[in-house]
Amino acid sequence: MRTRLKLVLPPPRLLTLDAFGTIYSPRPSVPDQYSQIYSQHFPTHGPLPPARISSSFGQAYKARVQSHPNYFGGEKEWWTDVIRATFTIAAAEAFTEISAAAQVSSLAREVFVNDLYEHFNSGRAYMLMPDITDFLDSIHRVMRVGILSNSDSRCRVVLRELGVLASQRDDLTMGQRTVGDQHGKSGNGWVERDQDVVLSCEVGVEKPDARMFEAAVEKLLGGAGATDPVSPEDEPFAVAKSVRYWHVGDDVENDVLPLVDSSNALKLRAWGAVYLKRSGDYGVSNAGGDVRLTHGGRVIEVTDLRDLIGLWDDGVGVIVE
Repeated sequence: MRTRLKLVLPPPRLLTLDAFGTIYSPRPSVPDQYSQIYSQHFPTHGPLPPARISSSFGQAYKARVQSHPNYFGGEKEWWTDVIRATFTIAAAEAFTEISAAAQVSSLAREVFVNDLYEHFNSGRAYMLMPDITDFLDSIHRVMRVGILSNSDSRCRVVLRELGVLASQRDDLTMGQRTVGDQHGKSGNGWVERDQDVVLSCEVGVEKPDARMFEAAVEKLLGGAGATDPVSPEDEPFAVAKSVRYWHVGDDVENDVLPLVDSSNALKLRAWGAVYLKRSGDYGVSNAGGDVRLTHGGRVIEVTDLRDLIGLWDDGVGVIVE
């Protein structure tokens, strides 16, 4: 059995979280929801199976990312083009006679595309990951919490309806705010202001670009403060304790690697990463897993965020790798 050592960290000046896949996830899956809404609009055409939509969506999304990175040309046009391409591919593959797709009037088709786009402009298409509520409850009063995401601007609507982003009412103090349940019945949460949600479509670059992380510090804190010099050769606990900004995410390329990349060592030296390695159905894990300190103290690996409760207070047991 690996030895666990107790690690207690000072509260950081800032903790940011990725949104999609970290805070919330589609329920049911995106292909399932696409299939359901298609059937509602075109009940006489026969169903398009989610598996087929999953394949065609992957093709359409990848092509759009390559041709128009970071929602270039406008996010609604970006997504409606993805939707059109998804169903053009899926319908062509699903029917031996493609006449069914041709029989849809242009007006009906555009109403469907717009309705599907707007469906994901709300909390009803998503649910909070099960470890988020307890984790954010435990930290939001002792550190600044923000969102750092490659999502488009609909992210704010989803976060508000799920109860993560506070209401726009100015008269609510943090003590008066309540948090949303799994279905977002409350609009008052742990992230205080709209500008505390930092989105790639507004910054002009996407993670893993270091400028996204710099923008988070600027927007939430007004600029970077002084950082204590720590050598990479220092022991991992000293390095972890020197971190002033932690970022939590589930994507290695976008949420972890930029914070340990030597080319960003000077720009992002005050940052550390919490790598969320959920497992199981829909990426959901149970609390009680190992907490690992890796990359010389700059990365904390965890399978459930509830296992970090106490890290910035009484401490938690970690395995140093």
